[in-house]
Amino acid sequence: MKKTALITGAGTGIGRALSEFLIEAGLQVIAVGRRPQPLESLRASHPDAVVAVSADVGTEAGRLAIAEAVSGAVLNLLVHNAAVLEPAGPLAEMSLEAWREHQAINLEGPLFLTQALLPRLESGSRILHISSGAAHTAIQGWAAYCMSKAALHMGYQCWRNELQARSVLVGSVRPGVVDTPMQEAIRDFDETAFPLVEKFRAFKADGELEPPERVACFLGWLLLKAPEATFTAQELDIRDETLWSNWEDFQP
Repeated sequence: MKKTALITGAGTGIGRALSEFLIEAGLQVIAVGRRPQPLESLRASHPDAVVAVSADVGTEAGRLAIAEAVSGAVLNLLVHNAAVLEPAGPLAEMSLEAWREHQAINLEGPLFLTQALLPRLESGSRILHISSGAAHTAIQGWAAYCMSKAALHMGYQCWRNELQARSVLVGSVRPGVVDTPMQEAIRDFDETAFPLVEKFRAFKADGELEPPERVACFLGWLLLKAPEATFTAQELDIRDETLWSNWEDFQP
C-alpha cells in the first residue's frame, strides 16, 4: 500500500517541489492550497498520485475540508508548509485585522490542522514544520512573520513532547532563502516597509537563492530516510554542512 503525505501550500514553491519529489518516490500526495489552479495543474500531471484540496488552513472550515479529504486514510507524513509574509511594515502601523489574518494562517493553521488530523496519524508518522531564520532573528518590517515563526518553533517542540508517547515524530526545518513566489513578492516591497529589500534583490541577482528542487531533496530525506533521533533532535537547517553527505544525492 502506498504511503500518504499531506502537504500544505502544495501548489507552488517548496510545496510543489516536495510534492513532485514524494510522488516520484511512490507516495500518494494530498496537495492542499488556497488557489485551485496550481493544485489542478499538479493533479493533472499526476492524476493517480494526487488528491487536490483547495482549502484555507487559516479557517476552521478549511481545516474541516482537509480532514474530510483524509478521512479513513492513514497519514504517514504531514508537512506544514503554507505561510504568508504580509503584512510588511512597522509594528506601529499594523492593523489588528491584518495581524489576525496572518496568525490564522501561519500559526493557527499548523496547530489546529495537526489537532484535526491526529486520528489519522499512527506510530512512525512524521510531522514536519517549515521554519525560517526569522523565527530566531527580529527582522525590521517582518514583525508579524518573525513572531508567527517564533511561536511555530515553540509549537513544534510542544507537539514533539506531547506526541512522543504515541511514537509520532515531530520535526522542524529551515530551508534557507529559496527561489519561490514569496521571494518574488519580497523583491517588490518598498524600502520604507522593508529596509532590507536590496539585500534580497541581490540574493536573486547573484544566484544565491536555493532552488526548490534542492530543498525538496533535503526535505524528502528528512521525511523518508533520516534517523528518528536526527529528525526530532532539533530544528534542522539546509545550510548545515555536516548533513550534506546524507542527502545531496538522496534517491528514495
